Amino acid sequence: MTNRLVTILKFGIVGVLNTVVDAMVFTLLAAAGTTALIAQVISYSCGVMNSYWWNGRWTFQNAGRQGKKTEIMRFVITNLVVLALSSLILYICNSTLGWSIVISKILATLSGMVINYIASRYWVFRADPVQRSDPSSDANERSIS
Repeated sequence: MTNRLVTILKFGIVGVLNTVVDAMVFTLLAAAGTTALIAQVISYSCGVMNSYWWNGRWTFQNAGRQGKKTEIMRFVITNLVVLALSSLILYICNSTLGWSIVISKILATLSGMVINYIASRYWVFRADPVQRSDPSSDANERSIS
């Protein structure tokens, strides 16, 4: 498999794990009597923290990445933008176009995943160009050998 395909597969695995974390935390908080909005904010935040941890250490592992402060700031900005765009897509598809909530949620989620992957690969977890040893290689993707 190519390095890019491996990276996309890893990103997908982390995404599934994030969804599981989000769902479990939301379910536990809701069962404990927490309001839905507060449970959503907390559970989504747990999924985002899980995403940062695994994507930074496994999916986009690279010793020459940007500094941590820059990376965290970019990660938060990316996730806020993805949350806003996916919410807008959900709203438009469901409320404006009249599509079912399930189809609308699936489209919003898939769109969010694509945007998040592109931003994570090329902006959040990108390698510092100064520290790249081989300019012809894609430093955001480890070689598999």
